Amino acid sequence: MTERGYLAARRNDDGGFGPVAGASSEAEATALVALAFDDAPARAWIMANQREDGSLGLKVGSVFRDVTPLGALALPPGPERERALDTLTGVVGRNGSDPAVAAFGWPWTKGAHGWTEPTAWGLLALRLLRPTAADRIDDALAVFRERECVRGGWNYGSRVTLGVELRPYVQTTALALLALGDAESDLSDRATTELERSWFGESEGLLSLATATCALRARGSREADAAASALRRSPHRDTGDTVTLAWVAFATDDSGPWSRP
Repeated sequence: MTERGYLAARRNDDGGFGPVAGASSEAEATALVALAFDDAPARAWIMANQREDGSLGLKVGSVFRDVTPLGALALPPGPERERALDTLTGVVGRNGSDPAVAAFGWPWTKGAHGWTEPTAWGLLALRLLRPTAADRIDDALAVFRERECVRGGWNYGSRVTLGVELRPYVQTTALALLALGDAESDLSDRATTELERSWFGESEGLLSLATATCALRARGSREADAAASALRRSPHRDTGDTVTLAWVAFATDDSGPWSRP
């Protein structure tokens, strides 16, 4: 069965998708399905659930988990997308008062520290949909320069903590590579080399394997076919995790928002 087939029975009555079967619809899962399958009901859910300020995400208590850049990528051209991009350009990570910290990126929730994954999504959305936002794009690129791990690639945040060098992770490195595109060739080359030597070590994690496959293929890497083959052989392709299934679809169909002309 294909990923589309696995997900078909998981659609909620409102047209959206939860993170797992039976869960309430959420913006991240629904946006990824919209992107992976050009899914009109999922896209309609995103449009219907966009907040007044243009943001998209999940509010739990007082915390809002912001996935506005992913929502912007899933939205069709029009005022809803532009409102999401307007909001995106105004959200900045709060990275402390250290004068050595020159870049801020995007946080998972407003008022928090900037992290690798939301910064990658923010960069990708602006690079593809609002390339005139040069100051925010430059800030995102500065984040990746500043946070690059010692041997290349990225983890969730810092490269060194308490004097200890932190290792890069496959999933975060892959997403950063997809967001960077043709920018920062030195960073991308080092990250690609790191991903080529590390993807197999995390290949039992289906999400890591799928994101690695996407990034290696986008970079024209010699390891792309091996990663894709490992993905096809994975015994976990029927996972109930909506986000992972969407990424598997990107990897197997050679698609994704980063593939837009």
